[in-house]
Amino acid sequence: MTGPLEGVRVLDVGNFISGPFAAMLLADMGAEVVKVENPKGGDPFRAWDLGGDKPSFWAYNRGKKSVTLNLQMPEGREMFHQLCRKADVVLENYRPGVTKKLGIDYESVRPLNEKLIYCSVTGMGATGPYAHRPVYDTVGQGMSGMLSLLMDRENPKPIGPAYADCLGGVFGAIAVLGALCARAQTGRGQYVATSMVGATLAFLTSTVTEYLATGKIPGPTTRPRSSQTYAVAGSDGLLLAIHLSSPPKFWEGLCKAVSHPELIDDPRFKTRADRRRNYDDLQRTLSTIMKEKPRSHWLERLDAEDVPHTPVYNMAEVFQDPQIKHMGMEIEIARQKRPPIRTVRFPVEYAETKIPHPAPPPELGEHNLEFFKPLGLDEKALADLKHKGVV
Repeated sequence: MTGPLEGVRVLDVGNFISGPFAAMLLADMGAEVVKVENPKGGDPFRAWDLGGDKPSFWAYNRGKKSVTLNLQMPEGREMFHQLCRKADVVLENYRPGVTKKLGIDYESVRPLNEKLIYCSVTGMGATGPYAHRPVYDTVGQGMSGMLSLLMDRENPKPIGPAYADCLGGVFGAIAVLGALCARAQTGRGQYVATSMVGATLAFLTSTVTEYLATGKIPGPTTRPRSSQTYAVAGSDGLLLAIHLSSPPKFWEGLCKAVSHPELIDDPRFKTRADRRRNYDDLQRTLSTIMKEKPRSHWLERLDAEDVPHTPVYNMAEVFQDPQIKHMGMEIEIARQKRPPIRTVRFPVEYAETKIPHPAPPPELGEHNLEFFKPLGLDEKALADLKHKGVV
């Protein structure tokens, strides 16, 4: 068995991140994912990066196959419909209304295959006053409130990776897995949907629930204060982070690690409530103490006292760490006559089911013959369709 989703065929009609990421997660679990792309350039991420390499495309499209179809042409739409007859899943992230205009929406393809699962990952949902708007990651983060938890209001700049895009993809994959389980019981497919904004709000479940319970508007330091997390620099300028949470033993261990046991009973910091109330004061105290020694010294001391801590790595440092190496998080994907692609592996391990090593991201239209020949099209017919701009 080559993954828990072996035998499941997915038609990935997505572009950019949310839809393709969802489809790639399914491919990582063994599904056969067929990326359906426009013959004129394919997924825009193929042309995103400057230079010859395409890491933005690679990041969300490993393990897939690629066919090209112009879905705006009747012949392309009909060929897509024929692919749907033997597919298990269609996954798309177009703006609401586009798939209906193209004739590839759920209502159009459902009569072709009653077992078909159709998943839409939208920006803000399929209906509502903003459903028609274009949505990229920063829009999803801003609308969900996430940006307010990450951004300095005094110097506002969007920061960090594509949270909303990727969370939309994760929940899209979860939606498909749930629908596959339901189909195993009913024998029928169904339409499932999620959105970038909805997925990001769901990810912020603790923050949202606390706000709805208390009415207090959270900001970037709300959770760090509550969970007792601190970031400080050693004498060498290298950063580390500490997460005390609630067990008293971690506070006591921290005080011993920094050789200031008198802080344990300091009235400003004695209880968790005291430390939350005087969070900024404790942050300054720790920063002053830890400037006296290099980061390596403090990491050793914190480890000895069993305090939850970590170096704050840049990406180059991450993959040099012995624990990351032991976990095998970096993988290489071989390519013919070109250097291998280095990336991060699927982070789930099954005791009884092997996760397949991913194939490289496909070339545009690389698998046209494989999937169109069973439709009765030989190489000459495909050449004619290519000349017409269909494939």
